[in-house]
Amino acid sequence: MFGLFGDRSKDEIRRLNRDAGDIIEYARQSFRTETVRDAALITAEHLARAHEIFEPEVIGLKRGIDEYKRLHAEARRKRDDAALTAFTLVQIYLRAEVQGEACRAARDTIDRFMADWAHAQKDE
Repeated sequence: MFGLFGDRSKDEIRRLNRDAGDIIEYARQSFRTETVRDAALITAEHLARAHEIFEPEVIGLKRGIDEYKRLHAEARRKRDDAALTAFTLVQIYLRAEVQGEACRAARDTIDRFMADWAHAQKDE
């Protein structure tokens, strides 16, 4: 009975690997350069925060995902495009870590996005 719906991890792996690039490409095409930069910097900041706070095991990562779902909903309510993009990418990254090496492409895509903007400073 539990196998009734099949193993969905392959679908999730495929979706995460695809979505990481799609979200970044959407941001680049839809938002001003400053918003894309802010999204990259917020992503880097919050990924570092998540890795610092939550254990690297599946349970810790899932708690981190739940935390970033809440932050994502808050960013959506505020219509904060940079934070919304960043929190989406953090969720994808953490989910990709849960899936392991099969989602290396998603993590690499997000790492490259953050590295592209690592030199930038956020205007306050």
